[in-house]
Amino acid sequence: MKNIEVTVEPTLEKIEDYDGKESKEKKMMIWIVILTGLLIGALYGIIGSNSSVSDALSVNSGIVKY
Repeated sequence: MKNIEVTVEPTLEKIEDYDGKESKEKKMMIWIVILTGLLIGALYGIIGSNSSVSDALSVNSGIVKY
């Protein structure tokens, strides 16, 4: 006869993060990830808005210099 192993799934009370019981390290890591994402998004937005190139030709008072 084969031995069958039964796995028991954890209940909510046994999970470490249930009902506001998170560790301080996990809370700090979540804040670091959120702030890093916001910082990268802000830098990407600033660089994107400042590095646009205009395709319009500028002609000073209708005189084109060659």
